[in-house]
Amino acid sequence: CQVPDCLKSAQGGTLFCISHGGGKRCGIEDCSKVAQGGTGLCKAHGGGRRCLTEGCNTSARDNSGLCKAHGGGKRCHFEECKTAARSDSNFCTLHGGGKRCLHPDCPRAAWASTTLCRSHGGGKRCQQTGCPKAAEGGTTHCVAHGGGKRCKREDCSSLARGASGFCFAHGGGRRCAQEECTKQ
Repeated sequence: CQVPDCLKSAQGGTLFCISHGGGKRCGIEDCSKVAQGGTGLCKAHGGGRRCLTEGCNTSARDNSGLCKAHGGGKRCHFEECKTAARSDSNFCTLHGGGKRCLHPDCPRAAWASTTLCRSHGGGKRCQQTGCPKAAEGGTTHCVAHGGGKRCKREDCSSLARGASGFCFAHGGGRRCAQEECTKQ
């Protein structure tokens, strides 16, 4: 690589390593990520190996041929935990893997590219003027200001609970295991 102090090899007929722009790039306009294999696309745009689970189009993590959600990649070493381990440790976020919040005496994980957990100001914040809360579910607002996933039922704008896509009133979320109990 021609970048000063870089000891990596130049890639793909260029004068630079992959980190510094060398090698074959994704064929999608305005994407500067590295192309995977002979596809001409990066992982985000469908390049490389895909998960073998039927109906899943996520990139495979390792030689298992599965994505992280379906069991591919490194797993947490905590007893009986099947969750994916954070890349920088042998544990999942719940069991101490990954970056931790830098707020004094806080055991939680730091959120996204910040150094704090969501409770202490880490992660994306609500874009509503004056709102200090965290943005929810890939949106730009907190739950109170319309962020997060909403109930699938027509004419219902309540927050969806769990993977069902419905709010608690319409069957979403976890229920008490006791027979005939309607509480969470």
